[in-house]
Amino acid sequence: MGRKYYDPEQRQTVVEHVRNRLFRKPVPKFPRTIVIETQFGCNGSCVFCQYPQIKDQLPRGKMTMELFEKIARDCSGQNVERFILCLDNEPLLDQKLAERYALLRRHCPKAIRNLTTNASLLTLEKVEQLISSGLINELFLSVNGESKEVYEELMGLPYEKVMANLETLCKWLTAHPAIRKNLRVRVNTVKTQRVAPEIPAMTRRWEAEGFEMHVIDMDSRGDQLDLQKLSAEELKPNVRCRRPFHTMVITWEGDAVICCVDYKREVKLGNVQKHSLTEVWNSERAIKLRQEHLSGDFGNLPPCAQCKVNG
Repeated sequence: MGRKYYDPEQRQTVVEHVRNRLFRKPVPKFPRTIVIETQFGCNGSCVFCQYPQIKDQLPRGKMTMELFEKIARDCSGQNVERFILCLDNEPLLDQKLAERYALLRRHCPKAIRNLTTNASLLTLEKVEQLISSGLINELFLSVNGESKEVYEELMGLPYEKVMANLETLCKWLTAHPAIRKNLRVRVNTVKTQRVAPEIPAMTRRWEAEGFEMHVIDMDSRGDQLDLQKLSAEELKPNVRCRRPFHTMVITWEGDAVICCVDYKREVKLGNVQKHSLTEVWNSERAIKLRQEHLSGDFGNLPPCAQCKVNG
């Protein structure tokens, strides 16, 4: 479990100061992770994701290259650790994805450029375009299930096609050891009772390929997820969340929302098209919301008030 955060700007007693320095992390002056939704839309229908339920309720569109480059410029020199171009979208649907990663590499060369994908569109052409060129240096593969039955039930994607893409990826990486050495590859699976029996086999399979295997606690998406298909999951309040203190989440329209599970965009910190990322992150509203979260006051944070996990 990661250490809890504290706001270094808040007044502290001597005891609180010692406790915070020893056991907690200060909220940074600039977010360490930047999540960017470059376009709205996904080709999957994962049962543990809110997207299938809200896809017809939110406006569709794509982030302009001008706004994306502004974000990249705003992050230059700010010690951002990681960029993730994934929210309510499958990144590989974005035809300008390579251009966007190139901008991140130009403005923030030391940051990790992450591609999180369901791999259904991860063709050899995309591998060559994004990995061979070094545009990405971290690849997270969303795979939920070892068997065709469980995989298709949970993700709603064609099992054979995805597995063929992953086999092609594995062969390509084996044939390019120098590139493979500098690329972190991780398989992510969301922990549900349906997938749990298959996790050992998945772990053996993907670790044999040299990939990391990472099991993620399922959450209720701030109580915005219809759990009819996952009614057997036992959920409890999420008391370990670090997202609002570490990560800025930006929609394709430029809105910075409180968290990556705030799919309905209920809690907005500001708009990065109108203001710099520094201004939004350190705005009076953003600071107030983080302080309320730390104190357990979720009156202005409805997604946080109802957020539950099965971990």
